[in-house]
Amino acid sequence: MSPLTWIIVSGLLMITIALFGSVTLILSDKTLEKILLPLVAFAAGTLIGGAFLHMIPTGIAVYGNDDTFCLWDSFGFSGVLSP
Repeated sequence: MSPLTWIIVSGLLMITIALFGSVTLILSDKTLEKILLPLVAFAAGTLIGGAFLHMIPTGIAVYGNDDTFCLWDSFGFSGVLSP
C-alpha cells in the first residue's frame, strides 16, 4: 500500500476509536458507573505504557543496548521490584 493509503486508513481507524468515547453519553448512569473504573484504568495504563515505551530509545542511547539495561527495563515495566 502507498503511504497515502496508510495515512488515510490509520486516520479513519483513530477516528473510529475516538468515537467510542461518545457512546458513554447515551449509556444509563448505572451502566456508566459499572464501566467507569475499568475505562479509567485502561486510559491510565495506556498513558503510562506510552510514556514508558517512548523512553526506551533514550535509555538505550544513554546506557547502551546490553543485557543490564534490558533486565532493568523488564523489571521496571513488570513491577517486580515495586514495594
